[in-house]
Amino acid sequence: MKVRQWWWTAVILCVCVGAVQAEWQRTIVAGDTRLPAPGKVQARLGGGYEEWDDGHTLFGQLQVGYGISERWAAYVAPSFVSWDVDDGDSESGLGDTGLGTVYRFLDEADSGFDLALHGAVGLPTGDDDKCLGTGSVEPELNLLVSKTLGPVVAVANAGGYLILDADRGEEDFVLQGALEGLYPLGEKWSLNAALSAETARADGEDDDVDLTVGARFAPNPQLLFTAGVLYCLADVVDWGAYFSAGYEF
Repeated sequence: MKVRQWWWTAVILCVCVGAVQAEWQRTIVAGDTRLPAPGKVQARLGGGYEEWDDGHTLFGQLQVGYGISERWAAYVAPSFVSWDVDDGDSESGLGDTGLGTVYRFLDEADSGFDLALHGAVGLPTGDDDKCLGTGSVEPELNLLVSKTLGPVVAVANAGGYLILDADRGEEDFVLQGALEGLYPLGEKWSLNAALSAETARADGEDDDVDLTVGARFAPNPQLLFTAGVLYCLADVVDWGAYFSAGYEF
């Protein structure tokens, strides 16, 4: 059953949407280099829908991030997943949980660009037998770079994650990357477009390449909303729609 592949693809994207909190985060897919202010807590609920050949997946994630300093933040992110095969099986329940931290080494104001390192670990809190999780501990490391180019902000990610106790037929590691550009439409709105890619998790599966377009809306300093639509350029999923809403305490 390929439900596991679809679910993990959804989890990775959902984590990317919320993995690196910002003031607020400027991106909708790629992890941003901006962090919550020291002592601030940002709670963010994200989720979405993905449709594949013979079924669909619904998923959600609650992420809570905390600003440790101006350059350092940490987060915890439990998730929920529900999948359904057309005229077949279905399952719902707790998914895997992410723990992570981000440290920004360089600031654009001083160095001409932002540079940050994102480290995380995925914990197998979801039931692998029901295809609600991966069933493995997965350390992750990503390099995050952002640069303002006139009115456009460009954000690039490069990294991957290890599969410590991979099953037969699974790779030991997965590489991933994303490139996202955002164009501000004022102080509250921006239009975003992202190209993201990930190598196949298991032998014989397709590498994943996705194009996502969406928007970001921050009505005030405490609130943030994002939404996007994904078109898969490979044969992993057909399409997907995503959202997130956050509040800073």
